Amino acid sequence: MSMMNQTVLSLVVVLDKVGDRLVIWHVNVGRGMGLSRLTGAWVVGLDQEDVISTLTAGCFAIWCDGEVVAGTAEMGVVDLDATVDAVLDEVAVVDERFTEHQETLSSKLIRPQWPAVAHPRVATPPLREIDETVRPALCLAHGIADLADRWAEFEALRVARPFLIEQDDKAARPLPLVVR
Repeated sequence: MSMMNQTVLSLVVVLDKVGDRLVIWHVNVGRGMGLSRLTGAWVVGLDQEDVISTLTAGCFAIWCDGEVVAGTAEMGVVDLDATVDAVLDEVAVVDERFTEHQETLSSKLIRPQWPAVAHPRVATPPLREIDETVRPALCLAHGIADLADRWAEFEALRVARPFLIEQDDKAARPLPLVVR
C-alpha cells in the first residue's frame, strides 16, 4: 500500500471496458486549480493499444465494474474503499486533535464543520442526458472529483488552524489515495 505524492496536477484515470471499446476519464485529484477536476474523456477501441497506453501512462487506475484491460494500470489500481476509509480516518484524527486542543483552553473554540465525505461509487449522477456507454465512468469520475473537493475543503480548514498542523505538514496534503 502506498500514498500518492503531491503535485499540481495529479491525474487518475477512470476506466470502463464496454464491449470492444474502453472509456477513459481523467480526473485531477491534486490541488484544485479553479477548473473542472474532470480534465479529459475518450472512448477508444481496445485495438488502439498505443492510444490507450498514452492516455493511461503515469496515472493510477480506477476501474468501473468491469474487466481490467492489460497495460492500463502500470502505476497501480486505486482501492476506493481503502481511500475513503483513509480520508474518514484522517478527519477523525484531526477532529480528535481539535477536541484535545479545545480542552486546554478556558474559552471554547467553534468546531469546524468538516465536509461530508461520500463514497465515489454512490455519487449522484449528472442530471442531463448521458450516453449509456459513458455513464458508469462519468458518474464514477464525478464521485472521485467530489471526494477530491471534499478533501481539499478539509485540508483548507485544517491548515487554517495552527494547532492542527504538525511540524512537517504546513501545506495542504494530497488526497490520500491507497494504491495496490
